[in-house]
Amino acid sequence: MSKEFIFLILNLVVQYVTLVSATHFINEWAVEIKGGPTIAKRVAADHGYEVIDQIRGFDDNYLLRHKDVASRSKRSADHHTKRLTSDSRVEWADQQFSKSRVKRGYLEDIDLETRQVNFAHKREDENKVYRETSFSDPLWPSQWYLHDERENLAEPKKDLHVIPLWNRGLSGKGVTVSILDDGLEYKHEDLIDNYAPEASYDFNNKDPDPTPRYDPTNENKHGTRCAGEVAMKADNDKCGVGVAFNAKIGGIKILDGTVTDTLEGEALQFAHDKIDIYSASWGPNDDGHTVEGPGRLATQAFKNGVTKGRNGKGVIYVWASGNGGRLYDNCDCDGYTGSIYTLSISSASQTFKKPWYGELCASTMGTTYSSGSAVDNRVISTDLNNTCTSSHTGTSAAAPLAAGIIALLLEANPNLTWRDVQHLVTWTSQVEPLRQNKDDHGWVKNGAGFLVNTAFGFGILDGTGLVDAAKDWQKVPAQSACEVVVTKDSNLPQALKSNQTLEIEINTSGCKGQANEVNYIEHVQLKLTLDYTKRGAVSVYLISPSNTSTMLLSERPYDKSTQGFKSWPLMSVHNWGEDPTGKWKVVLEDTTNDKNTGIVKDLKLVIHGTKEQPQHMKNGPRTYIRNYNHVQNKEKPEKSPESLINGETFLKLNYLRDSVRGLKALFQGM
Repeated sequence: MSKEFIFLILNLVVQYVTLVSATHFINEWAVEIKGGPTIAKRVAADHGYEVIDQIRGFDDNYLLRHKDVASRSKRSADHHTKRLTSDSRVEWADQQFSKSRVKRGYLEDIDLETRQVNFAHKREDENKVYRETSFSDPLWPSQWYLHDERENLAEPKKDLHVIPLWNRGLSGKGVTVSILDDGLEYKHEDLIDNYAPEASYDFNNKDPDPTPRYDPTNENKHGTRCAGEVAMKADNDKCGVGVAFNAKIGGIKILDGTVTDTLEGEALQFAHDKIDIYSASWGPNDDGHTVEGPGRLATQAFKNGVTKGRNGKGVIYVWASGNGGRLYDNCDCDGYTGSIYTLSISSASQTFKKPWYGELCASTMGTTYSSGSAVDNRVISTDLNNTCTSSHTGTSAAAPLAAGIIALLLEANPNLTWRDVQHLVTWTSQVEPLRQNKDDHGWVKNGAGFLVNTAFGFGILDGTGLVDAAKDWQKVPAQSACEVVVTKDSNLPQALKSNQTLEIEINTSGCKGQANEVNYIEHVQLKLTLDYTKRGAVSVYLISPSNTSTMLLSERPYDKSTQGFKSWPLMSVHNWGEDPTGKWKVVLEDTTNDKNTGIVKDLKLVIHGTKEQPQHMKNGPRTYIRNYNHVQNKEKPEKSPESLINGETFLKLNYLRDSVRGLKALFQGM
């Protein structure tokens, strides 16, 4: 029996348990009441509530508890909510319910921690800058995704191209990354020097200590593993090396207790004046039948983060795209990774393939590495109880690598906005290693010349490419949003059934001549309202005026819901840079023989982008490096006195070592 089959069976068991457990409403209401705490207490008392607390980070928002409602129930107390919202002093009220949140690294527990990797056959002619970069950290040789270990130079390179940045003195210094997860063992020897208490909080227990809860299963190791990938200290004889080994690392603990919209809303904007990057490797269940996104407060928190964070430049939300591939899940049914505010990251295996757990969707922006098959090497990181792991995996492992790379980017250019970072990812990510793998098709060139793929987004993140492009970067123009509502001319509502394809046309000028004019696309959202007897039978495609065809929603055979979609935003980045003007086509189809029926009730096309062309796109479409293997084959950059002063100890030692070797060669030649 193969390990992959065992993984699948265990995953199905987990998803079955999730399926049979119902939503639990709790005796808490998030409300907005204007006028201050005194008025809020008066309103609460008038309706039989007490004010638990003011919701952190939101003006005039409070958390209330009702004296006559059970602490947990499978039914909502709608009558209490209606009575509360009927009060003119109450802007809105939402009863809170516990949300199921899945860590996207559940595969790691089934790996062999003791797997040995043979590094005895190092290539003698390996590029100098890579060959001579070494650390005392015992697991550094196993970090195959950071250093080039190819024996055959004709093979595609795997590393994320960060070593040249380290040799320039970049290491994440001055940048703070916080891991939204199940806690952080900040006293770990490989993390404590970089720990940022100001970027840490335990929202489950309402205290500033994010230390994970310890139990015999080590269930809450996930956050510590994600943190190590970003900020493991270099050259300290412990574990491995973080991508941004001098970045400050924080932990925001939210996954060790009941998760509600209130909790997520507080966490997603916590300390956004101190945190530059939030890394999240979790989301709604990757079970092939869940459709869920951020609630009212979490949605507002994302907006606050990108508008107020980093002194108005916007924080960077890095999000793992999901592990539901074997259950035919689609990450556009996850409203977190499908948000325009998040940088959605998927995985590529050591052999450049889409891993068996990888999901397809149009919202993925970029890719880093993780494991693929059971024999592939995995990701090195810190683990609970001051130990190390060689088995971190899933898209949980891919997203923190991206967060580390973005930390190096922000160190190099701290003036970048959150949208600048997204543009840089589209402009520099590499496709060649992934295109060489014949098993992974699906690369499409859009109308603006970008290559994009539903498995990998714009390609593998290129650390040095990002920083080089950001050197003389000009801030992208202001963002606009043009919303196009499908009119009665399109004969909506329209019926849909099994073995039918339905095509609906949407014409737009891109809001030409209006304040929200868009001529250069960034994100596209199709807000779909659909009643259907089996939601998972429906696939949705979007064809742009440039004739770029994008799969927005794939068939999900495990989704047997009759709930359909209610203005659900299917998001795509595949039209990046295109002109929105003209005729769009929405194609909905059900290819099953299940005798399904339903109605497409409403469609809205929301086009996000800019009126003016971004400066970096004015010299024509982006060019791609056909022979990406050669980008690293350069001599080691000379170290200036400034870089030596600002560089880390290991860089100084490498420089001294090179000097000694040079003197030896000189004397030998005399």
